[in-house]
Amino acid sequence: MGKPAHQWETRRHQALRVPERPFEDDPRSEAFTLVFRDGHRGWAKCGLARQQVDEHGAADPDMTHAISAWLIARGARQIALCGPGGEALAAGPISPAALERPSLGQVARLISICPSNLEAIAALGCFDRVIACENSSDYPPEVTQLERLGPDLGPDLDRIGELAPDLVVSSLTVPGMERNVTGLRARGIPQLVLAPRSIADVLAELELLGAALGVERRAAKVVADMRAQIAQLERTAGQREPARVYLEWWPRPMFTPGSACYSNELIALAGGVNVFGDQPGSSVEITTEQLTAAQPEVCFVSWCGVALANLDTRRVIDRPGLEQLQAGLREHVYPLDERFSGRPGPRMLEAARIMAAGIQRARAT
Repeated sequence: MGKPAHQWETRRHQALRVPERPFEDDPRSEAFTLVFRDGHRGWAKCGLARQQVDEHGAADPDMTHAISAWLIARGARQIALCGPGGEALAAGPISPAALERPSLGQVARLISICPSNLEAIAALGCFDRVIACENSSDYPPEVTQLERLGPDLGPDLDRIGELAPDLVVSSLTVPGMERNVTGLRARGIPQLVLAPRSIADVLAELELLGAALGVERRAAKVVADMRAQIAQLERTAGQREPARVYLEWWPRPMFTPGSACYSNELIALAGGVNVFGDQPGSSVEITTEQLTAAQPEVCFVSWCGVALANLDTRRVIDRPGLEQLQAGLREHVYPLDERFSGRPGPRMLEAARIMAAGIQRARAT
């Protein structure tokens, strides 16, 4: 099953991305054609700081939800949506938990459509309630027993409807997942949306999920254990000068975490500082020139969806344009398992321990 062509959908329309940048001062802004089921066509312009829709979009009661999902998936937590004449349609803070408020009774049949969500469900002792998940989930080992629904950026939402779960645990941790969240809403499927930007968010969402599943005491224990690990990492990290760290999420084009991402905290717990941690958004596209100018001491390769055995650090060391990157010249480039660094959940602190070992190795040579 391939990734759907639309970026999001509501009960009235689908949004198709068009190749233009609607706001020149926002490199992450995107433009969309809105294809309505009644034959009308409209438009939407989305940026991190402002958003605008035409009169057809403004009349759709689910438009604010769709734009909010697009924003949250890109690390934003504020909406400033206006109509074609600049009139305000929605403004102020937005949050994943407020997107959907399912009315829950006994949750016996669960579906997860993000690997970190399934790991959280397992940590809370509720894996036996899960009936299906997307293709990327690989933990816990019993995941092989579950029905697979397709890729995490394009699961089979109609199949989810057929399975009639009591709750879908969905996610807005990366761009593109707004397609899932809006599609579930359009089909009337109950969901709990998770999208942590920080370690504190991860802990809070574990408690939220625990409450939804009726396992509050188990959630409190998981959170307490993570807090103890964090305290230990903080004590160790505080004993040395922070190292300048580059964490690569994708090689071509090059993507790295920005300011609105939990990765900054993992790097700090490892004894480092993200060299692009001052850039807006949760994920930032950079150039080889920018990376060379940032001069990290240590680089970590952690490509989204790529197994540890396939992480090739030479792709950074030998990359054209990085001939003067000192971390590359000194071969201070290390693999980092994306199952820890890219999944904001109970196992994420292992990424800090791996990076701490890499920093110590680099400074010892």
